[in-house]
Order: sequence, then structure tokens, then C-alpha cells
Amino acid sequence: MTEPKRNACGPHQELASNEAVRVTRCPCGTVHLAIVGNGVSLRLKDDALPTLTRGLMQALDKVEAIERVVIN
Repeated sequence: MTEPKRNACGPHQELASNEAVRVTRCPCGTVHLAIVGNGVSLRLKDDALPTLTRGLMQALDKVEAIERVVIN
């Protein structure tokens, strides 16, 4: 059985990192999003990052709004 070819693009530039996520970009422009807690990794076209980020921010806003209602 042969292993699938890996496309080595070169060293990644770190865009952001914390205890939950690591975001890097390789020289070909692909953005790599690694979720640290469960090992999930996504490869995104660079133009997908803004839409994904906005969606996550909207979800966070809603979760925080619900938590404020529950606490008060």
C-alpha cells in the first residue's frame, strides 16, 4: 500500500495561536486551522478565513448573550 502524496509547501507563517487553536499559512496561500483540543485540522483557501471567522464570532456573540440572560 502506498501513502498518499503530501504537498510540501515550505515553512508556515503563524498567524495566531492560543491554548485552543493554531492558525498558520503556508507559502502557497493555504490557511491551516488546527483545533488543539481534539486534533481536528482544516485547510482553507485564504478567502474562506474571513467568512469562517465572522461565523464563529456570530456564534460566540449568541452564546455570550444567552449566558448573560441565564446569569441575570
